Amino acid sequence: MKNFLLFGLLLSAFTALSQTTDTIVQWTFPDSSLAQGAKSDGGLPVNIGNPITTVGGTSALIYSHAGLTSYCARATGWDGGSGSKYWLVYFSTFGYHSLKLSSKQQSSTASEGPRDFKVQYATSFSGIWTDVPSAIVLDSNDWTHGVLSNVNLPAACNNKDSVYLRWIMTSNTSVSGATVLAAGPNKIDDIFISGVVVTPFVPSIENPHSVSLYQNYSNNTLTIYNKETVKNIYLFDIIGKQVYNRENPSANTIINMSEFNKGIYIIKILFDDNAVVTRKIIF
Repeated sequence: MKNFLLFGLLLSAFTALSQTTDTIVQWTFPDSSLAQGAKSDGGLPVNIGNPITTVGGTSALIYSHAGLTSYCARATGWDGGSGSKYWLVYFSTFGYHSLKLSSKQQSSTASEGPRDFKVQYATSFSGIWTDVPSAIVLDSNDWTHGVLSNVNLPAACNNKDSVYLRWIMTSNTSVSGATVLAAGPNKIDDIFISGVVVTPFVPSIENPHSVSLYQNYSNNTLTIYNKETVKNIYLFDIIGKQVYNRENPSANTIINMSEFNKGIYIIKILFDDNAVVTRKIIF
């Protein structure tokens, strides 16, 4: 009975942890310079600094025009771009599910900027593009019409090393109902991807080698909880190089991940009976 109650309390605690919602990545363009404006400026450490680009032959992006709150990304040259010209970003969603997308776009009426876009996703650079349901954008000459707010991303985007999103033109119609011209600009701002933390561990009284990993992105630490005697904890980078080794660790081991480069790592935990548990993490 005591074990059952303890399991229930632990399960409740980890269920609450699994409902934590974080900003995975954001592009809010607080800086008007080319060097800083082209990069994501918030979210998980692994995603900060990711570029935003256009594909299909638009003009070069500039970041000195006013956005909704600060600046934005702006490009012209959208003429004839239906089905071929788009905004593009990528990011990691590893460790997260229940993903949501928000973004804002604006076009110019006077210069005949593009009106119609939709958002698609892929899970590899050369993957198949698939429509995101309910992610249809109808731009106007303001920041209130071409808005997506907390649109659900498909489950196929959950817990991936890489997810690609594109806002692709779906017609050559301008915001005034005419034809998109080469001088017609489109702007994008306030792109946010959020998600709910995947529960890294659900306690099980039947599993003699249960471990829990907790990634704290605010201070770049990884905490390893274990209930049994552990011989070693190893950390390997993506190419298999060992970057950390702790013999006879305590029950709660904290690794300072700021000492390592951002990226994908493999945790290997060796128990006293030589059983091994491995986990993949991203920092």
